[in-house]
Amino acid sequence: MVAIARRKEEWGELGPAMRALPNNRWRAYVEFYLLETYRNGNKDNYGAQAAAARQAGFGTPKTTPRAMAHIAWRLMRDERMIAAVAEESRKYVRSIAPEAAKAVQNGVRDPSHKDHARFVAMALDRADPIESRQQIEVTHKIVDPDTEALEELRALRALHTPHAKMLEVFGVNGLDRLLALEAADQVRRADAAKVINGTIEAPVDGR
Repeated sequence: MVAIARRKEEWGELGPAMRALPNNRWRAYVEFYLLETYRNGNKDNYGAQAAAARQAGFGTPKTTPRAMAHIAWRLMRDERMIAAVAEESRKYVRSIAPEAAKAVQNGVRDPSHKDHARFVAMALDRADPIESRQQIEVTHKIVDPDTEALEELRALRALHTPHAKMLEVFGVNGLDRLLALEAADQVRRADAAKVINGTIEAPVDGR
């Protein structure tokens, strides 16, 4: 008969923050502190910290509660300890997800619950989340520089801008050019209006 070697029992893998602690007594402190806090709902964190320090083996049987609280206070000021407590707290929160799901289920099945509607909405939102879509249309408008300059000229004229100011804005040659363009544009508009109204006059003497 071949003997099967018994493997060492495993109690779960520690996270990097817990492994970074100096020794197992520090790790025990983290575990006892979380147990004290979550089990008793102790609002006095200093009391929970002192109790955890004593359970983890810090101090001696003769260490006073005040001295034990000071030991715990110093432990909780260590950055390594803070990181380890945060790491284990996140694990604990994830571990109670089934209990949270059960609470939601009970809320959904109890129409008389004051938060029944919220539980229902929460369940539906996670089971079939609403997709929000947004469509944005971008229109590119190409404006002719001459057209834009003519619009600016008309706007300044509507504001009764002095001629000297227009010269300052467009320059002498620029203003003369714009006035010529404006005159040509007015002729084109007048010709187009004649065509639309059917008032084109026949040439005199057949010319």
